[in-house]
Amino acid sequence: MAELVLAFAVAPILGLFLMRFAPGGRPEDAERWVVVGDLPSMHFETDDAPTPARALALYCAIAQDWADAVLAGRDLSESYPVPVAPTRDHAESLNARIAFIRESLQGLT
Repeated sequence: MAELVLAFAVAPILGLFLMRFAPGGRPEDAERWVVVGDLPSMHFETDDAPTPARALALYCAIAQDWADAVLAGRDLSESYPVPVAPTRDHAESLNARIAFIRESLQGLT
């Protein structure tokens, strides 16, 4: 890793970091967004989300897909691998965090 930049935070609930890697790898792997906090951690490319606001919106969409699939009893094989048991309680908790993030995003846009 070459650089880690805090892009947005609401401690201790959410931290969004831009992770930059040292040259030498594939160009598409040069940067990644990393979301951590009191919610499922995720990392993803910056191509579809060039700004912190878009990165958090993408996080919400990915997390919402997982929560919706759990609540509907759908197969999770096409969803981002959220590292918790796929229970109604976890899905509802995640939905509450998603709502909080979306509310917080209003200040970023």
